[in-house]
Amino acid sequence: MKKKIIKYPENLHLKDFISQSGISIKHLANEIGISREVLSNTVNGHYKGGNIVPQLLMKLGITEDSAKS
Repeated sequence: MKKKIIKYPENLHLKDFISQSGISIKHLANEIGISREVLSNTVNGHYKGGNIVPQLLMKLGITEDSAKS
C-alpha cells in the first residue's frame, strides 16, 4: 500500500479537536454533509478542506482564531 503524502499539515490539529470532542468522524461528516472519506482525508492533511474546515470548527464549537493557536 502506497503511503499518502501529507500536503496540508496545517489540518493535522483538527484530529486532536475531533478526538477531544468525542464525536466520530462519520458523525461529523454526516452533520456537515460530506463523506467520511473526504473528512478523513482533510483532517489527515491529504485534502486542503476549503469550506470544510470552517464548517467542522463550527460544529465543534471552535473559533478559527483559537484553532490557529
